[in-house]
Amino acid sequence: MARSSKSASPWLWLTLLLIVGGFVAFILFLDRGIVERARMEPAQQSAPETQATRGKPVFDFYRVLPDRKVEIPRVEVIPSQPPKPGQKTQSGSQGRSRYILQAGSFSARADAERRKANLALLGMEARIVSADVGGRSYYRVEIGPFASDGDFSRAERRLIENDIGFIRKAYSAR
Repeated sequence: MARSSKSASPWLWLTLLLIVGGFVAFILFLDRGIVERARMEPAQQSAPETQATRGKPVFDFYRVLPDRKVEIPRVEVIPSQPPKPGQKTQSGSQGRSRYILQAGSFSARADAERRKANLALLGMEARIVSADVGGRSYYRVEIGPFASDGDFSRAERRLIENDIGFIRKAYSAR
């Protein structure tokens, strides 16, 4: 009466086999199409007309670069003169450039004061220098000059760590 199902019916196995076989055939069909397309693409890539019709720029560096010439301006280097005997020099600054860091340039003095206060919270002493550029006043926040290269490097690192943009400027006594 009640049939024991120790083995699955042959129809179930046949259906499962057909599904798996169909899936494998479909994968092989797709793979063959991909391989054929890959073989055709190198032939198409070598034709510049095909790339131009696709809208991609065509670069031929070996043909273009030799035609390019860049003029590099000549810069005269004036050697620094050694100090004359008896002339006062700053200790540690002989033969080395001195730098300051400009931590911002603002059109409003209040913004410059705010940056100076932020730098003071970081332990850096800054000053505000006004400059007229094109008839407008700008307020630059400057740090330095530094007594040693180590102090200069520490100040740069602290500005970088706090995401404060800066530029290096050569120091000239005012």
